[in-house]
Amino acid sequence: MAWARKTRNDLGGQQEVLTGATTGTAYSSVIDFLKPRCDGTTQYVTLSVVASAISGTDIDIMLYGSVDSAGTSKYLLLDCLDMTIVTGAKVIDINAYPAPYYFISQTVQASEAANTLTVNITPEFPQN
Repeated sequence: MAWARKTRNDLGGQQEVLTGATTGTAYSSVIDFLKPRCDGTTQYVTLSVVASAISGTDIDIMLYGSVDSAGTSKYLLLDCLDMTIVTGAKVIDINAYPAPYYFISQTVQASEAANTLTVNITPEFPQN
């Protein structure tokens, strides 16, 4: 697992393909490319997730913060998506959830080990 730079329609972003969790909660690798600004402005990013399939009733996608890149002390920042279908997306003001490092978690009700989740993080640019 590792985040890779991806471009879609000339819009840059980062992507990671995760194997579905067997039970409970599993995490992405560290997200160290999001740099929140604590100056009162907004900085939107789109979090989109595409599952190859969903074996159980749903997959809960959450944003966690951590004080270190190893994620030894993660804390919940935002419950992002409750995926009952294979595609979901949410726009987040990352400045509202400042953290030194981030992780995306997946919590499953049934084993999703046969499935993959493609997670994309794309910056949103201001409209003029």
